[in-house]
Amino acid sequence: MPGLNITSEIGELRKVILHSPGPEVEAMTPGEAAQDLYNDIVPLGAVRREHDRLAAFLAKVATTYELEELLAQCLASNEQRFEFLGSLSGFCPIGNRVDELMDLPATKLAKLVIEGLPALDGSLSQILSPRSFSLRPLPNTYFMRDTAAIFRDFALSSAMAFDVRVVESLVTRFVLTRHHELRAHALLLDGPRDRNRFVTMEGGDVIVISPKVLAIGVSERTTPDAIEIFARSAARAIDEALVIFAVVLPKERATIHLDMVFTVIDRSQVLVHGPTIVGPSRRPVVRIDAAPSGRLSTRPVAGLLEGLSESGFDFEPVLCGSGDPLYEEREQWLSGSNSFAFAPGKILMYSCNLKTMESLSAAGYEVRNADDFIEGRENVGDFGRLVVAFDGIELARGGGGARCMTMPLERAEP
Repeated sequence: MPGLNITSEIGELRKVILHSPGPEVEAMTPGEAAQDLYNDIVPLGAVRREHDRLAAFLAKVATTYELEELLAQCLASNEQRFEFLGSLSGFCPIGNRVDELMDLPATKLAKLVIEGLPALDGSLSQILSPRSFSLRPLPNTYFMRDTAAIFRDFALSSAMAFDVRVVESLVTRFVLTRHHELRAHALLLDGPRDRNRFVTMEGGDVIVISPKVLAIGVSERTTPDAIEIFARSAARAIDEALVIFAVVLPKERATIHLDMVFTVIDRSQVLVHGPTIVGPSRRPVVRIDAAPSGRLSTRPVAGLLEGLSESGFDFEPVLCGSGDPLYEEREQWLSGSNSFAFAPGKILMYSCNLKTMESLSAAGYEVRNADDFIEGRENVGDFGRLVVAFDGIELARGGGGARCMTMPLERAEP
C-alpha cells in the first residue's frame, strides 16, 4: 500500500529505508574524518560486512528499500531530475554541469550524488586540489535516521546542523516528496529550505511515543526554535493537541541526538543512559503543549520519564552498561542505548555492548545473534522479548547504532 505511518517506536515494522555503505565511506583521510563527523576512518569491507547483516535480518521481518535505488527511481523522470538538480545547485557548484548530469542514466546519477562527482579537469578547484569535488562524497549516508523522520503520514525533512550533510537531507526530502509509493502527506519542516543558524533539527532527536506524544532532544544538532516550529506545524497538520517533551542534552559528541541516550524497546520499557535520563544529574526537560491552532504552552517537568508518566506512559528504564559507571560510559559511546525495535519487545543492537545485553537479559529479554535468524536456525515469532545482536564495532566508529541506520516508514499499531 502506498503511504507512510509511524505512530510509535515499537509497532511491528513493515517498511524501512537503509543505505548500504559504499565507496563514499573511504573517500576521506584521517585528517578529514572529524570534518566529516566521523570518530575515525573506517574500512569499507568491514563496515559493509557488518551492515549487510543488519540489512539481511531486516529483510526477514519487513520490506526494505535501498536509498540509492529510491533516488534513481525518482530521477527517472526528466522533470523530477531537473527539479532535483536545481535544488542541488543551490548547495553545490554544479551550475555549469547540469546539462552533463541531465544526460546521465538515473542509476548513474543517483550513485554520483552519494559517492561524489570530482571537479572538472582543468578547473581552478581541481588544479588547486586534485581531490576536489563538484559533489562531495556523502560518507554519513548510512546513518539514515539523521536526515528525516516520519510522524503519522507526515515527514520531517531535517535541517542539518552541519553543511557536510545538507545534500543527504536534499536526497531524503526528494524521495519522500516525489516517490510514487513512499510520498509523505506533507512536510512538517522543510529542512533544506528553512535551516539557518537558529533553526536546525535532525531525525535522531525525534522519538515518537504515540500518535499525540513525542520526545525531542535539544541537542548539538537540534535547536529550541526548530522544535517550536515543528510543534506548531505538527499540531496544525494533525488538527489535534500534541505533547512534546524537549530533553536538554549536553552538547557533546557522545550525545549528538536523543536516541543516543534513550530508545523505546517495549510498551512499558525504555533503554536509557542512566546519568542522562534517570540519575540525580538527569537532564532538564520541558513539556510543550501544542494546540491545533499552533499556540504553544510550556512548563518544566522533573525528568523525561516523570513527564511521560504524567501523560500515561509508565516506562521501566533498562540501563545501558548495567548502570556500572565505567561500562555505561563505554557502551553509551558505542551506541549501547541506540537500539531499534522491529516489533514490541524485539530490538536490534550491537553485539559489542555486553553489559547492556546483561541488563536486557535481566529484564526478560533473550539474546540471540542475527545470523541465527538470517540462516533460518531461529524464528523471531518463537520469542517474547528478544535482543537480536549483530557485529557493529566498525559501524560504530561513524558515530551511531541500529536506530541511526534505519529510517522506518511504516509500522503496525503497537
